[in-house]
Amino acid sequence: MANCTVDMMPGELESDEESSPFETSVIIPNSVLNALLITICIAGNVLVLAAVWRNPSLRTPSTILLCSLAVSDLLVGFLVLPVNIAIAVIPLSRSSSYLRLSQASGVLIIQLCCVSLETMTAISVDRYLTLRYHMRYPNLMTSKRAMYVAATFWCKNVILSLLSIWEKDAILHVVVVFVALCLFTSSIAYSAIDRIVRHHQHQIHVQQQAVQSMNAEQNRKIQAKKRALNTFIYYICMLLCYFPLAVSNLIWVTDKEDWNISLYFDTITFMNSAINPFLYIWRNREIRRGVLKILRKILCKTDEENLNNGDQ
Repeated sequence: MANCTVDMMPGELESDEESSPFETSVIIPNSVLNALLITICIAGNVLVLAAVWRNPSLRTPSTILLCSLAVSDLLVGFLVLPVNIAIAVIPLSRSSSYLRLSQASGVLIIQLCCVSLETMTAISVDRYLTLRYHMRYPNLMTSKRAMYVAATFWCKNVILSLLSIWEKDAILHVVVVFVALCLFTSSIAYSAIDRIVRHHQHQIHVQQQAVQSMNAEQNRKIQAKKRALNTFIYYICMLLCYFPLAVSNLIWVTDKEDWNISLYFDTITFMNSAINPFLYIWRNREIRRGVLKILRKILCKTDEENLNNGDQ
């Protein structure tokens, strides 16, 4: 949907193009899928954020960065997906209201995608610091610094969203540079993580008969490697889900007549916001415990209310 931000010629605003048979056949399934994603996205990310909010022990730097990612995904469920449904069901007549809605949605999607990608880049660097400087890490990366990093990403993208109203083309070039920089930084970080993990595996193999203190140190390294693997899974999942968005933009650049068809590819991108909470719960034991605790409280409260209603 990032291509929605491109201006149309005045004559195109008044044209009355009819939907192609392909577009007509996918509008309803696409809208139903988006509606389902709204429910999953909001419920999953709210549970993750609530678990972190209710458990101060979870507020580590890496978890705070994950919360920034969860907020971005939550906004996708609250804002982007409903707008995407509205765009799909509006007759594709290129009316001025349709164009304004498309442009607003496009700007929002670009900025949320940038926040997600920048946050994932910060998480990859955080995991590298954990492995490379595991003894000094608590002093290098604190929860307060993680909050500052996340706030910087959000403030930067809000400013870019406002500036895009006047300098749209220039802002898009800036976004491309930031995306390329994030991908490059993440690739370097994960390559370094892979080298460190291989080195640690060799150390563990050599020091099989080490003393208990050394075993404790090895256990800390193993836990750090697991967390690094978790973030790599998040990163790969995000890239796979965002790939259709790149295809959508490529279609728009090469053949603008197929632009409407490419819009439906973006639903796959939105799936990332619904998948992420399940990845956090699956790969992070502390978050999983917090979410299960909240769900048990909700279920117990529901059962008590049902019993009270039955007694009445």
